Amino acid sequence: MKAYIQTNKSGEFYNVNAFVAFEGFKNFGYEIEKFVDAHEISDNNPENIVVGGIGNIRKRLQNLNIRRPDKEIDYPEELKSFLKRNIWESTINQVFADKSSWNIFIKPKTETKLFAGKVIQTEMDFLGIINEEKDIEVLCSELIDFKTEWRCFIRYKEILDIRRYKGDWDTKIDLKTIVSAINSFTSQPNSYALDFGVNEKGETILVEVNDGHSLGTYGLSSSNYAKFLSARWSELTQTEDYLNF
Repeated sequence: MKAYIQTNKSGEFYNVNAFVAFEGFKNFGYEIEKFVDAHEISDNNPENIVVGGIGNIRKRLQNLNIRRPDKEIDYPEELKSFLKRNIWESTINQVFADKSSWNIFIKPKTETKLFAGKVIQTEMDFLGIINEEKDIEVLCSELIDFKTEWRCFIRYKEILDIRRYKGDWDTKIDLKTIVSAINSFTSQPNSYALDFGVNEKGETILVEVNDGHSLGTYGLSSSNYAKFLSARWSELTQTEDYLNF
């Protein structure tokens, strides 16, 4: 078993996530091989896991002739009731032209790496995201003031861990809501994250859903992180998950 893990050009792991993955897979007996760009990987064995940024993951899947949807999970149809706000599709130019629609959150609909999701309130917020040659498709969301936010790591329909990444440490999240969302998400992949937030009223509300193929650790243990990545990689490549225990 082998795990390819992304580094920078100096051979250092490109971020803390890569290092944690290295520790996890190494402790499970995986042979570790470093890479900078997924095009460097010459073997054609889909069982060999690749750990890296979303761009390199997509390159590797493409090189293995594995097709995946360009659109990320984001806001699954089955989980609309957990969002408690309006979500709609638009384009950058349409949003820019309609000032009455501002005071919203937007994120790329299909091309995830184009820009980080951001709040649109003034013309200055469009700097760096308007493309004169292409009108970028976006997902728009009404704003909610979350007091605290958590990432819930889900593996094989069970909670692997919950890690707070923003806000007050003493806020309580409603576990029943999380379990209900897992049970409602009928099209869920083998590993993914449910990001939940709690507002000033104490309501537990779904922020978004993220695919499990290239997520950050947010403090997840190295063994759990390796298991989490392995579950999604094996599903994408239709190979055996050797860490399914």
